[in-house]
Amino acid sequence: MNYQAVLFDMDGTILNTIDDLTYALNYALDKTSHAHDYSSETVMLFFGSGVNTAIKRALYFEQGMSDEDLLLAGTDQEIRCPEVTDKEIRRVEAIFREYYVNHCHIHTAPYSGIIKFINYLRSNHIKTAVVSNKQNNAVELLVKEWFPDVFDFFTGQKEGIRRKPYPDMIEECLDYLDILKDKCIYIGDSEVDIETGIRSEMDYIAVSWGFRKRSLLEKLKAPIIVDSVDELYNFFDKS
Repeated sequence: MNYQAVLFDMDGTILNTIDDLTYALNYALDKTSHAHDYSSETVMLFFGSGVNTAIKRALYFEQGMSDEDLLLAGTDQEIRCPEVTDKEIRRVEAIFREYYVNHCHIHTAPYSGIIKFINYLRSNHIKTAVVSNKQNNAVELLVKEWFPDVFDFFTGQKEGIRRKPYPDMIEECLDYLDILKDKCIYIGDSEVDIETGIRSEMDYIAVSWGFRKRSLLEKLKAPIIVDSVDELYNFFDKS
């Protein structure tokens, strides 16, 4: 194999976290007197760019913003919704963060075959890591529960370092692993992950079983899209 390390996103890539995210988001929205009956399919659209952006998208959605414009939230092209204030976003976010970290493992589980695949990589002397926009304390809890002694490095969103798609978190990981980016590949499930690969100037794979539909990944021109863990085996066997 040509790669020395594989970096994974978490939500929608290695862990199916959507039910716990949905419960936590609806809880926080209920406590702050907002619409709070969102389905997991809708909530998938909100997440991918960190908690603050997820809350922002939920509140924008409540005001009638289109799905296409929602995905711009948290980017340089964001279309602001004047009815949604930063103060209100932070109020909902604080409740979400406190609730979620204590309820992030109730319905969450790895996608079928993913643990075996990660162990396959490690058996081939490939280092593995998680780089996620998820709040860092939840990343730590879920890695320890589902992937003990599996990852060489893992991180979530923290103060003082820009979240994906900025390359900062990727660079932190590669510095820790002491591996050059041309010897690594990044795997994720969303537009954020595609942009992360581009900005980090490294190879990347998009998976279609996560929070974004294959049609969107194709529209964004992801160079490699896989529909199953078996296809990941095929890719690495040939690389």
